[in-house]
Amino acid sequence: MKGRILLLSSISMLFAMGAMAQDYAPANWKFSKMEKGSAEGIFIREMASSKWNCSAPFRLGDNLDGSVGLACAVGGDVAGPASDKYEGMTDDDKAVFEEFYKACQIVDGGVLGNIFCYQGNTSTGTDSRAVKNTKSMPNSTLFWLSNTDIPLGNNYRLSVSFRVIADAAEKMKLTLATSSYDGIDQGTGLANDGYREFELPFYTEFNDYWSTAKMDITIKDNTDPNYKELPLVMKMWLGNGIESGIVLFRDFKLEKIDAIDNEYVPGKIVDEDWDDTPTGISYTEKDNQAVVWAKDGQITVVDAASPVSVYSISGQLVAFKAPMSNVTTIPVSEKGVYVVKVGNSCRKVVL
Repeated sequence: MKGRILLLSSISMLFAMGAMAQDYAPANWKFSKMEKGSAEGIFIREMASSKWNCSAPFRLGDNLDGSVGLACAVGGDVAGPASDKYEGMTDDDKAVFEEFYKACQIVDGGVLGNIFCYQGNTSTGTDSRAVKNTKSMPNSTLFWLSNTDIPLGNNYRLSVSFRVIADAAEKMKLTLATSSYDGIDQGTGLANDGYREFELPFYTEFNDYWSTAKMDITIKDNTDPNYKELPLVMKMWLGNGIESGIVLFRDFKLEKIDAIDNEYVPGKIVDEDWDDTPTGISYTEKDNQAVVWAKDGQITVVDAASPVSVYSISGQLVAFKAPMSNVTTIPVSEKGVYVVKVGNSCRKVVL
């Protein structure tokens, strides 16, 4: 960590003083409260876009306590004309987005509680909790949507805690705005006077470090109904770099504060001494104890902690599935001998 402080002049361990009020972050920004397994339920599929940018104004899905949209530039595995509407995508385009959703997991973060985990297509990093995306998501951008009941005309402190197991030095970028894609800091004289941008850097030398991005913002009131539709939208540009990394997120916080602290305008990166080592039985031990059998055209795995891969005897990948519950079933159409890999544990089965 000492070396990192020398590299990042913006990093400080100073925290703004003052009592925090209620945390207005919606439930879908609270990964510690979610069950382990696929995080795909927090995404609004109809908001998916094969254009790099989604079109504002945004809309929160019915009965959702916050949610996430996803956009991705055309390229990589995304083919065909770009569309800013899910209904306009080809089936192949939609399938690419589905692979991203499957790779987004809620995993055991040890003393941190459950955390969000995603591993990109070209990542060479290792984390037994991660489900590697099988498709490329170039320039992928997440749109974290707030709720409609955030009190307007108030100051807030947003905290985003992250760790990246990276193959290359890169950065994510946050852009904060309302559903009309403006409105943050409007008329306050703060940075950008309409929206806020802040970079979240990560480095190959510091794969074990957590960082927290903290920034103070003003969410202004306005008579325009678009401002009240979603008071806060976090556009998180993951960039091409995230495809070569594993990204972990703690709960996002949005706390109402009395006054803006200029230490957090436009934002500050704070290093954190956190350990996200999973609690209880190790993933390796649990994978070794998983029960695997084959019968009636399907392979069944009980108590897998890591993703399950099925290979033909010649080494060809036949199927891949992330464990969503205690029992994982994988249909296999042809009879034969197969190798089932659960994490780093391998079994041979015959159908």
